[in-house]
Amino acid sequence: MSVILNICGMLISASHFPDATLQSFYQQYYHCQIERSADETSAQIQSASSVSQLFPQTSTWWPIFTVDQLQSASFKNLIQHDIKPGIILPNEYFSIVDYYKIKKAVSQGAIPIAVYQMKYSKYFAAKATFSTAIGLRPLAAIVETGWDENLIAQPAGNYIIQSDDSKELNVPARMIQHRQQYFYQATTDVTQNSGYQIIVNPPVDMSLNNVAYPHLGISWKLNHINYQSTTDGVETSIVGYIMMAISTVIIPLDYILSAPYPSLLSTFGSSISWVSLLLGCGLLLILIISIIRRRRINARN
Repeated sequence: MSVILNICGMLISASHFPDATLQSFYQQYYHCQIERSADETSAQIQSASSVSQLFPQTSTWWPIFTVDQLQSASFKNLIQHDIKPGIILPNEYFSIVDYYKIKKAVSQGAIPIAVYQMKYSKYFAAKATFSTAIGLRPLAAIVETGWDENLIAQPAGNYIIQSDDSKELNVPARMIQHRQQYFYQATTDVTQNSGYQIIVNPPVDMSLNNVAYPHLGISWKLNHINYQSTTDGVETSIVGYIMMAISTVIIPLDYILSAPYPSLLSTFGSSISWVSLLLGCGLLLILIISIIRRRRINARN
Protein backbone atom coordinates (compact mmCIF):
# COMPACT_ATOMS: atom_id res chain seq x y z
CA MET A 1 0.00 0.00 0.00
CA SER A 2 1.36 3.41 -0.95
CA VAL A 3 0.80 6.92 0.35
CA ILE A 4 0.49 10.12 -1.70
CA LEU A 5 2.81 12.90 -0.57
CA ASN A 6 2.56 16.59 -1.30
CA ILE A 7 6.08 17.96 -1.70
CA CYS A 8 6.00 21.66 -2.60
CA GLY A 9 2.74 21.15 -4.45
CA MET A 10 3.96 18.10 -6.35
CA LEU A 11 2.25 14.78 -5.76
CA ILE A 12 4.58 11.85 -5.11
CA SER A 13 3.62 8.21 -4.61
CA ALA A 14 5.74 6.66 -1.86
CA SER A 15 5.71 3.39 0.05
CA HIS A 16 5.28 5.15 3.40
CA PHE A 17 5.27 8.55 5.05
CA PRO A 18 8.85 9.69 5.74
CA ASP A 19 10.26 9.93 9.25
CA ALA A 20 11.05 13.22 10.98
CA THR A 21 14.75 13.17 10.03
CA LEU A 22 14.11 12.65 6.33
CA GLN A 23 11.48 15.40 6.44
CA SER A 24 14.04 17.74 7.98
CA PHE A 25 16.47 16.95 5.15
CA TYR A 26 13.84 17.89 2.57
CA GLN A 27 13.11 21.08 4.49
CA GLN A 28 16.80 22.00 4.70
CA TYR A 29 18.01 21.02 1.23
CA TYR A 30 14.89 21.25 -0.95
CA HIS A 31 13.18 23.95 1.16
CA CYS A 32 9.98 21.91 1.09
CA GLN A 33 7.69 20.48 3.68
CA ILE A 34 6.24 17.01 3.16
CA GLU A 35 2.53 16.60 3.75
CA ARG A 36 -0.01 13.89 3.14
CA SER A 37 -2.33 14.31 0.18
CA ALA A 38 -5.86 13.01 -0.08
CA ASP A 39 -5.78 13.21 -3.88
CA GLU A 40 -5.06 9.67 -5.05
CA THR A 41 -6.63 9.96 -8.50
CA SER A 42 -4.67 12.84 -10.00
CA ALA A 43 -2.85 12.20 -13.26
CA GLN A 44 0.02 14.34 -11.94
CA ILE A 45 1.20 11.77 -9.40
CA GLN A 46 4.86 10.86 -9.92
CA SER A 47 7.10 8.15 -8.53
CA ALA A 48 9.45 8.75 -5.61
CA SER A 49 12.46 8.01 -7.81
CA SER A 50 11.78 11.14 -9.88
CA VAL A 51 11.94 13.59 -6.95
CA SER A 52 15.51 14.72 -7.68
CA GLN A 53 14.40 15.90 -11.13
CA LEU A 54 11.79 18.14 -9.54
CA PHE A 55 14.49 20.14 -7.73
CA PRO A 56 17.05 20.88 -10.47
CA GLN A 57 20.60 21.79 -9.61
CA THR A 58 23.89 21.55 -11.48
CA SER A 59 24.61 17.86 -11.82
CA THR A 60 27.69 16.55 -10.02
CA TRP A 61 28.45 12.92 -9.32
CA TRP A 62 30.93 10.33 -8.12
CA PRO A 63 31.24 6.83 -9.64
CA ILE A 64 31.30 3.59 -7.68
CA PHE A 65 31.53 0.05 -9.03
CA THR A 66 30.71 -3.49 -8.06
CA VAL A 67 33.53 -6.05 -8.26
CA ASP A 68 32.18 -7.61 -11.47
CA GLN A 69 32.62 -4.25 -13.25
CA LEU A 70 36.30 -3.70 -12.45
CA GLN A 71 37.28 -4.80 -15.96
CA SER A 72 34.68 -2.61 -17.64
CA ALA A 73 35.59 0.12 -20.11
CA SER A 74 33.99 2.70 -17.84
CA PHE A 75 36.16 1.81 -14.84
CA LYS A 76 39.34 1.74 -16.92
CA ASN A 77 38.47 5.08 -18.49
CA LEU A 78 38.10 6.71 -15.07
CA ILE A 79 41.43 5.33 -13.87
CA GLN A 80 43.14 6.59 -17.04
CA HIS A 81 41.77 10.07 -16.33
CA ASP A 82 43.13 9.98 -12.75
CA ILE A 83 39.65 9.80 -11.24
CA LYS A 84 39.37 7.65 -8.13
CA PRO A 85 36.12 5.65 -8.23
CA GLY A 86 34.67 3.70 -5.34
CA ILE A 87 34.57 -0.11 -5.14
CA ILE A 88 31.80 -1.88 -3.26
CA LEU A 89 33.45 -4.69 -1.32
CA PRO A 90 31.56 -8.01 -1.47
CA ASN A 91 29.36 -8.39 1.58
CA GLU A 92 30.37 -12.02 2.01
CA TYR A 93 33.82 -13.58 2.15
CA PHE A 94 35.30 -13.17 -1.30
CA SER A 95 37.65 -15.38 -3.25
CA ILE A 96 41.39 -14.91 -3.66
CA VAL A 97 40.79 -13.96 -7.29
CA ASP A 98 38.36 -11.20 -6.31
CA TYR A 99 40.75 -10.04 -3.59
CA TYR A 100 43.58 -9.52 -6.06
CA LYS A 101 41.23 -7.76 -8.49
CA ILE A 102 40.14 -5.35 -5.76
CA LYS A 103 43.68 -4.96 -4.44
CA LYS A 104 44.93 -4.04 -7.91
CA ALA A 105 42.14 -1.51 -8.35
CA VAL A 106 42.91 0.03 -4.95
CA SER A 107 46.58 0.31 -5.88
CA GLN A 108 45.42 2.27 -8.93
CA GLY A 109 43.56 4.71 -6.70
CA ALA A 110 40.12 3.16 -6.24
CA ILE A 111 38.39 3.64 -2.88
CA PRO A 112 36.89 0.67 -0.96
CA ILE A 113 33.28 0.94 0.23
CA ALA A 114 31.78 -1.55 2.68
CA VAL A 115 28.14 -2.66 2.70
CA TYR A 116 26.30 -1.55 5.84
CA GLN A 117 23.28 -3.48 7.08
CA MET A 118 21.36 -1.95 9.95
CA LYS A 119 20.43 -5.35 11.37
CA TYR A 120 24.05 -6.51 11.38
CA SER A 121 26.09 -3.49 12.45
CA LYS A 122 28.52 -5.72 14.38
CA TYR A 123 29.14 -7.69 11.20
CA PHE A 124 30.04 -4.44 9.45
CA ALA A 125 32.52 -3.61 12.21
CA ALA A 126 34.18 -7.03 11.95
CA LYS A 127 34.29 -6.84 8.16
CA ALA A 128 35.71 -3.30 8.20
CA THR A 129 38.43 -4.37 10.64
CA PHE A 130 39.32 -7.41 8.55
CA SER A 131 39.28 -5.40 5.30
CA THR A 132 41.61 -2.84 6.86
CA ALA A 133 43.99 -5.60 7.95
CA ILE A 134 44.28 -6.98 4.40
CA GLY A 135 44.81 -3.59 2.78
CA LEU A 136 41.23 -2.80 1.72
CA ARG A 137 40.43 -0.14 4.30
CA PRO A 138 36.92 1.25 3.66
CA LEU A 139 36.37 4.99 3.48
CA ALA A 140 32.60 4.87 3.14
CA ALA A 141 29.61 2.65 3.82
CA ILE A 142 26.78 1.89 1.43
CA VAL A 143 23.26 1.07 2.61
CA GLU A 144 21.55 -0.87 -0.17
CA THR A 145 18.13 -1.07 1.49
CA GLY A 146 17.25 2.61 1.41
CA TRP A 147 17.00 5.25 4.09
CA ASP A 148 16.61 4.24 7.74
CA GLU A 149 16.21 6.84 10.48
CA ASN A 150 18.38 4.72 12.78
CA LEU A 151 21.37 5.66 10.63
CA ILE A 152 21.69 8.93 12.52
CA ALA A 153 22.54 6.88 15.63
CA GLN A 154 25.41 5.08 13.90
CA PRO A 155 29.10 6.10 14.10
CA ALA A 156 30.36 9.15 12.24
CA GLY A 157 31.24 8.91 8.59
CA ASN A 158 30.07 8.72 4.99
CA TYR A 159 26.88 6.75 4.30
CA ILE A 160 25.73 6.19 0.72
CA ILE A 161 22.00 5.47 0.52
CA GLN A 162 20.76 3.30 -2.35
CA SER A 163 17.33 1.86 -3.01
CA ASP A 164 16.09 0.13 -6.15
CA ASP A 165 12.48 0.51 -5.02
CA SER A 166 10.88 3.27 -7.12
CA LYS A 167 8.41 3.90 -4.28
CA GLU A 168 11.14 4.43 -1.69
CA LEU A 169 11.71 8.11 -0.88
CA ASN A 170 15.46 8.61 -0.81
CA VAL A 171 17.53 11.37 0.76
CA PRO A 172 17.77 14.58 -1.29
CA ALA A 173 20.28 14.62 -4.14
CA ARG A 174 22.60 16.92 -2.25
CA MET A 175 25.71 16.66 -0.09
CA ILE A 176 23.94 16.15 3.23
CA GLN A 177 25.69 16.70 6.53
CA HIS A 178 24.04 15.76 9.81
CA ARG A 179 26.36 16.37 12.76
CA GLN A 180 29.36 14.10 12.08
CA GLN A 181 27.61 12.07 9.40
CA TYR A 182 27.36 12.58 5.67
CA PHE A 183 24.57 11.11 3.55
CA TYR A 184 24.51 10.77 -0.23
CA GLN A 185 21.93 9.50 -2.68
CA ALA A 186 23.03 6.57 -4.85
CA THR A 187 21.35 5.40 -8.03
CA THR A 188 21.90 3.29 -11.12
CA ASP A 189 19.61 5.51 -13.19
CA VAL A 190 21.78 8.06 -14.98
CA THR A 191 18.72 9.78 -16.46
CA GLN A 192 17.86 11.19 -13.02
CA ASN A 193 20.95 13.37 -13.01
CA SER A 194 20.19 16.45 -10.98
CA GLY A 195 22.05 17.64 -7.93
CA TYR A 196 24.74 15.50 -6.33
CA GLN A 197 24.48 11.74 -6.74
CA ILE A 198 26.59 8.62 -6.41
CA ILE A 199 26.28 6.64 -9.64
CA VAL A 200 26.60 2.86 -9.37
CA ASN A 201 28.31 1.25 -12.39
CA PRO A 202 28.08 4.34 -14.62
CA PRO A 203 28.32 4.00 -18.42
CA VAL A 204 31.54 4.91 -20.18
CA ASP A 205 30.06 7.90 -22.01
CA MET A 206 29.25 10.01 -18.92
CA SER A 207 30.95 13.40 -18.76
CA LEU A 208 33.90 13.50 -16.39
CA ASN A 209 33.92 17.28 -16.06
CA ASN A 210 31.47 17.32 -13.16
CA VAL A 211 32.87 14.52 -11.01
CA ALA A 212 33.10 15.56 -7.35
CA TYR A 213 34.33 13.48 -4.44
CA PRO A 214 32.17 13.09 -1.33
CA HIS A 215 33.47 13.50 2.19
CA LEU A 216 35.51 10.34 2.72
CA GLY A 217 35.82 8.52 6.03
CA ILE A 218 33.94 6.03 8.20
CA SER A 219 34.06 4.98 11.84
CA TRP A 220 33.10 1.79 13.64
CA LYS A 221 33.40 0.07 17.00
CA LEU A 222 34.44 -3.55 17.53
CA ASN A 223 34.69 -5.12 20.98
CA HIS A 224 34.51 -1.66 22.59
CA ILE A 225 37.44 -0.48 20.45
CA ASN A 226 36.94 2.58 18.26
CA TYR A 227 38.27 2.75 14.71
CA GLN A 228 38.28 5.81 12.50
CA SER A 229 39.21 5.38 8.85
CA THR A 230 40.20 8.60 7.06
CA THR A 231 42.10 9.46 3.90
CA ASP A 232 45.22 9.70 6.06
CA GLY A 233 44.91 6.19 7.51
CA VAL A 234 43.15 4.38 10.32
CA GLU A 235 43.15 5.73 13.86
CA THR A 236 42.68 3.39 16.81
CA SER A 237 44.34 2.28 20.03
CA ILE A 238 47.27 -0.11 20.38
CA VAL A 239 44.78 -2.84 21.23
CA GLY A 240 42.90 -1.92 18.07
CA TYR A 241 45.97 -2.50 15.91
CA ILE A 242 46.51 -5.84 17.62
CA MET A 243 42.89 -6.77 16.94
CA MET A 244 43.36 -5.91 13.27
CA ALA A 245 46.30 -8.31 13.04
CA ILE A 246 44.39 -11.04 14.88
CA SER A 247 41.30 -10.52 12.69
CA THR A 248 43.09 -12.04 9.69
CA VAL A 249 42.94 -15.36 11.55
CA ILE A 250 39.87 -15.08 13.80
CA ILE A 251 37.34 -13.83 11.25
CA PRO A 252 38.05 -16.44 8.52
CA LEU A 253 38.14 -19.13 11.23
CA ASP A 254 34.79 -17.94 12.57
CA TYR A 255 33.40 -18.17 9.04
CA ILE A 256 34.65 -21.74 8.63
CA LEU A 257 33.39 -22.91 12.03
CA SER A 258 29.97 -21.30 11.55
CA ALA A 259 29.49 -22.75 8.07
CA PRO A 260 27.04 -25.64 7.50
CA TYR A 261 28.59 -29.11 7.49
CA PRO A 262 28.58 -29.60 3.68
CA SER A 263 30.05 -26.12 3.17
CA LEU A 264 32.63 -26.79 5.87
CA LEU A 265 33.69 -29.99 4.12
CA SER A 266 33.92 -28.15 0.83
CA THR A 267 35.99 -25.34 2.34
CA PHE A 268 38.20 -27.75 4.25
CA GLY A 269 38.61 -29.97 1.19
CA SER A 270 39.61 -27.00 -0.94
CA SER A 271 42.10 -25.91 1.72
CA ILE A 272 43.61 -29.40 1.90
CA SER A 273 43.93 -29.47 -1.88
CA TRP A 274 45.80 -26.15 -1.94
CA VAL A 275 48.06 -27.18 0.95
CA SER A 276 48.83 -30.48 -0.78
CA LEU A 277 49.63 -28.67 -4.01
CA LEU A 278 51.95 -26.23 -2.25
CA LEU A 279 53.70 -29.04 -0.38
CA GLY A 280 54.09 -30.98 -3.62
CA CYS A 281 55.59 -27.96 -5.37
CA GLY A 282 57.91 -27.39 -2.42
CA LEU A 283 59.13 -30.99 -2.42
CA LEU A 284 59.63 -30.88 -6.19
CA LEU A 285 61.67 -27.68 -5.84
CA ILE A 286 63.83 -29.28 -3.13
CA LEU A 287 64.38 -32.32 -5.36
CA ILE A 288 65.45 -30.15 -8.31
CA ILE A 289 67.85 -28.16 -6.11
CA SER A 290 69.33 -31.40 -4.73
CA ILE A 291 69.90 -32.79 -8.25
CA ILE A 292 71.58 -29.56 -9.39
CA ARG A 293 73.85 -29.48 -6.32
CA ARG A 294 74.82 -33.14 -6.77
CA ARG A 295 75.73 -32.55 -10.41
CA ARG A 296 77.89 -29.57 -9.46
CA ILE A 297 79.68 -31.62 -6.81
CA ASN A 298 80.29 -34.47 -9.29
CA ALA A 299 81.55 -31.99 -11.88
CA ARG A 300 84.13 -30.61 -9.43
CA ASN A 301 85.36 -34.09 -8.62
